Amino acid sequence: MDSKKAERLKLIQQALQDQNAIHLKEMAALLDVSEMTLRRDLNHFSEHLRLLGGYITRVGTEASDYRVADQDTRHVEEKRRIGKLAARLVQPGDTVFFDCGTTSPFVIDFIPDELEFTAVCSSLNVLLKLQNKPNCHIVLCGGTFHRKNQVFESNAESSILDSVRLTWAFVTAAGVSQEFGVTCFNFNEVEVKQKVLRQAQQRVLLADFSKFDTVRTAHFATLQDFQYVVSDKKIPRVYKELIQASGAQLLV
Repeated sequence: MDSKKAERLKLIQQALQDQNAIHLKEMAALLDVSEMTLRRDLNHFSEHLRLLGGYITRVGTEASDYRVADQDTRHVEEKRRIGKLAARLVQPGDTVFFDCGTTSPFVIDFIPDELEFTAVCSSLNVLLKLQNKPNCHIVLCGGTFHRKNQVFESNAESSILDSVRLTWAFVTAAGVSQEFGVTCFNFNEVEVKQKVLRQAQQRVLLADFSKFDTVRTAHFATLQDFQYVVSDKKIPRVYKELIQASGAQLLV
């Protein structure tokens, strides 16, 4: 198997860690190949993958398992596209903070295995993804583990984040509002989010369209605190204008 096919196989398998199936058309677009090329690949990958009703699934997945809810599928697709865009920002030698949240692992998926970088994280879901990157040096912010959102929270006066200078901070949000700012569900995430926003040279907000015009419990930032916003093409126009007015760069 040539190196390009092997890389495509790996990316498909990573995508299927997060859901039971992915549409052939979507995966072809993410890999920048034609659907016909991807179909030919699947013939070579038949021990691992198969095509069911236009969806790529793992061998052994039951037909009933891959028909996920439409809303969930759309959000996964958009988070994956956000991850692909954000991953392009990371350069060799960078030190990157990956926030908790379901979008961050998709960024990690699209960072090339050969790229050498340092990753800082405070959540289990991100740590499990980072360990698959052989040239990544991982720094975990320790502390009390909260099972609900898989976050490690430190109550010490100083933490490892105080001594780290970040090239990039990829920060996730559960709500983005013109009036009420950028919010998340859990107060135990706020301190870390605010600290990395102070420590990072480049601050990036990751939010799909469903997060806009939404307000959650815990406020931690405003749109003006970010230099980049990575979203999808369904982001409401009013927020496109707000982001541009704030001086941030919108990537969709």
